[in-house]
Amino acid sequence: MAVSLPGEVVQGIFLERPNRFQAVVEIQGIREIVHVPNTGRMSGLLAPGIEVALVRSDNPKRKHPYSLTLVKKKGTWVCVYSALANRVFEDGIQGGRVRGIQGEVRREVKFGASRMDFYMEGEPPTLIEVKCVTYEENGVAMFPDAPTQRGQKHVGELIQAVEEGMGGMIAFVAFMDYVNHFTPYDRIDPVLGEQLRKADSVGIDLRAYVCSINFDGIKLEQEIPVLL
Repeated sequence: MAVSLPGEVVQGIFLERPNRFQAVVEIQGIREIVHVPNTGRMSGLLAPGIEVALVRSDNPKRKHPYSLTLVKKKGTWVCVYSALANRVFEDGIQGGRVRGIQGEVRREVKFGASRMDFYMEGEPPTLIEVKCVTYEENGVAMFPDAPTQRGQKHVGELIQAVEEGMGGMIAFVAFMDYVNHFTPYDRIDPVLGEQLRKADSVGIDLRAYVCSINFDGIKLEQEIPVLL
């Protein structure tokens, strides 16, 4: 199985990104302002003239009907629609492609001041956080591509949960198919990098996966090494 893209797919040419939430794309010769469903910097991906693919919403209440979804890099597609990462990971669980996860997995479970992405019953019960990775450098997937206080908070609370006796996992879903391992992007967010090393030291399971991506959908594929 694969997770379908959230709408009709239309191809275009990226022109510019005036702010975090909007981009200008040429679609069939017409300049359109489109929604950007990813607040990261997306450095190394977005440059004038790059091929992109968008999904169109039929919701009349939307300010911009198109959302930037796929970006062409190295002859293949990278997904930048970060909200799809949880669905892709859950689809991987259901398809038996995530080792060690069996039985019921619940979504959006409150812990501390945050909501963790998934909760797995067991001894001990396990909290799971999923992070969408769109940055690549020399075949290495890296996260984050912009400083993330929210990510720091989630990792800190997951460390606290494990120190209190729960299990923990962080899954980095690389929305691309051409990377061979994952590492924290310390130059961008050294605090998060140190937190991830502490997470590893207290027993949190750090995982990373690549995905196959095309207009038919996104599928979680093989696990790749995490190097800290």
